[in-house]
Amino acid sequence: MAGRTIVPLDGVGTGASGGAFLYVFPCAYEDYAKLGISKEPFARLSPFAPRYFEVFDLERGWLVRADAVREARQWETRLHRHLRTHAAPPPLLVPRRAAGHTEWLRGAQAALEAARDDFIRQGFTVHASLRTWARERLFAERWRLATMEQAAVATWGAIEFWPWQVEHTPLAAVRDSLDACRALEVEFSDVVSAALRDWHRRSSLLPP
Repeated sequence: MAGRTIVPLDGVGTGASGGAFLYVFPCAYEDYAKLGISKEPFARLSPFAPRYFEVFDLERGWLVRADAVREARQWETRLHRHLRTHAAPPPLLVPRRAAGHTEWLRGAQAALEAARDDFIRQGFTVHASLRTWARERLFAERWRLATMEQAAVATWGAIEFWPWQVEHTPLAAVRDSLDACRALEVEFSDVVSAALRDWHRRSSLLPP
């Protein structure tokens, strides 16, 4: 497979014959990792954890693209069989509705890194740092923040009157989205209002 050409991340097909990704999301503070496949792995991060940029170790995470879903599923099946002794229930912090209960591994980081290196040797393009990849995807989709702001204002009224402590409220999703941009160094001042930026400075859970 050496020299294989991989279609770039942008413009990936989304139909039945389109490409898919094998992904590995290691947890930051526990010896767990999520191994799965998806056409849009970036969209998988936040359902596992709204503050995915803190819950997952994005530097150690990686993904590799297959030309077809079938190929990605074959990779996934092979790895899960090879690592069956590492199979584990999902971490408690992951919502049950998003957990993917058969796809979590514990104590498998060294083996997963070896699998990543094997994909590289075979000529596949591997995104070896999920932080870099997620930052690029988040930057490309930051326009969604403006839509989120408009919807929140329609529900909660003027931003100047929003509470700063928003845990367990719908506004936590707004705060977490802005915190994700800040954590991954994605500029968003040009897509949201000054009022929202001021609110975020007060509500953010990140260090100043």
